[in-house]
Amino acid sequence: MRTKSLRSQLILGVIIVITTFVFVQLCIRGFVTYPQLKTLSNQHHVYEMQRVASGVEQEIKSLENLVYDNAVWDSTFKAAKKRDLNWFEGTYFLPASYATLGIDGWFFFDSQGSLITGQVVSPSSPLSTLSNQVKTSGILASLSHQTNNTVGSVFASINGNPVLLVASKILPSDEQGEPNGTAVVLQRIDQTFINKITPNLQDDITFHPADSLPPKVVAQSHLFASLTPSNHSLISDPSSLPRLFIRFENPTGDVLFALSIEKHDGPENHSIVDGSLLGGIVVSVLSLIVFYGFINRKLISPIEEILSLLQRAQETSDFSMRCEVEGKTEHENEVQKLGLRLNNLLSLIEDQQHAVSEKNRVLEGLSRTDALTGLSNRRYLDEWMTSLAENGNTTEKPLSLLVIDIDYFKRFNDFYGHARGDDTLKIVANSIKQSLHEATDHAFRYGGEEFIVILQDTSAEDAQKVAENIRKHVESLHIEHAASLVSGYITLSIGVSSKPPLARLNVHVLFNDADNALYQAKKQGRNTVAISH
Repeated sequence: MRTKSLRSQLILGVIIVITTFVFVQLCIRGFVTYPQLKTLSNQHHVYEMQRVASGVEQEIKSLENLVYDNAVWDSTFKAAKKRDLNWFEGTYFLPASYATLGIDGWFFFDSQGSLITGQVVSPSSPLSTLSNQVKTSGILASLSHQTNNTVGSVFASINGNPVLLVASKILPSDEQGEPNGTAVVLQRIDQTFINKITPNLQDDITFHPADSLPPKVVAQSHLFASLTPSNHSLISDPSSLPRLFIRFENPTGDVLFALSIEKHDGPENHSIVDGSLLGGIVVSVLSLIVFYGFINRKLISPIEEILSLLQRAQETSDFSMRCEVEGKTEHENEVQKLGLRLNNLLSLIEDQQHAVSEKNRVLEGLSRTDALTGLSNRRYLDEWMTSLAENGNTTEKPLSLLVIDIDYFKRFNDFYGHARGDDTLKIVANSIKQSLHEATDHAFRYGGEEFIVILQDTSAEDAQKVAENIRKHVESLHIEHAASLVSGYITLSIGVSSKPPLARLNVHVLFNDADNALYQAKKQGRNTVAISH
């Protein structure tokens, strides 16, 4: 048999090397890089949907605060009991009020669920028909079965159109006793509503009525409840639809409407075979023909390093690794360009990871922060107290809790208006925060005009001093309060409870003791501090 020539062997070697090179590159792109980009792109889609869902949830919270502030009011409580239709008409059924609040209707029901009065902007049916549909939505029944919750909300269909119903029990200002009925706000859901709650995304978001949704869209859409901040599970996005769909259902599971978001193409949709790969093949062929040893040192070894780096990046999910690329000038060869492109690709993945983490941080911050005052909200308070109770160091040290209430704040809102009331809440919150030690103390807005302060490593005596400093600080601001029965300025009543050192933290007992102390402070004439014994 004739021995093959060196040229033939070299040609065969070039073919093998190039074939191997192409295969490795395709494997890297097809099985390592692009699957990672696909995962990041899917996560980005989920976060886009969660951002829209967060905007809807914020609007629901805003409407819940609105109906709560109007329903938990002595005047509304008395008017509901007397069925004073003139008072309701003069107080709530004003065109300017609807335009200012951005709602479409009010309904007021008595404690037996019978309609007292109501009004809807541009009604399409008689009031009795609309009120019966509100009752059948389940909003009244859901509140009557809940003893701890004052407000609630559901999505429903009124006359075939999707609406948001937000309800609150009608209670006196102190929230004591049985309710005199239920107040319900009606908000139509349409494209205008979506544009209002997501002003920065309105060009990307489209409203879809239920009858316009094909079965495939319904099947591949994401339920609104699964995207809210209270749901911590990460949702995959295997949808093959050209847009991202979020569906909204009523309590019985019927689809009412959906929102769709434009799905932008990610880098995973780029072609696996591109000019850089083809250029690398050509240069490699020429280089291998001339200098095999040079190619072995400059091509094969770097490829092995790239493969090893990508493997480490895949196994550790650490995309901060970079190829050590020789040459920084315009004369760098194709392998060096490949390394630079890979570094750019890894940098892109790392930047996307940082962007996703930043969005997570922002979403977490929004879910833990009260939008009005900037203090931590009630949800974060529950998490904070749970973490303290589970921390062994909490048992060894004293801990105190302050419950702070603005005296006669309902009167303040009635006299000066809710806008002035919101400004006052911000000032009081800032005053409380300035009176605390950031390292050990934490302030929360508990709801309405009530604040909670947690004082770590603080005895009952020291907590009383802190409470007195807060009370005096707020009083010294001289915020005018002509409707107050205790002073001409905004004042505070504060209840203090404490856990001694070496005692386990019982959150329920600590809160009850502070609430009882606050009750004693109010009983003593308000504008004072009372400590639980």
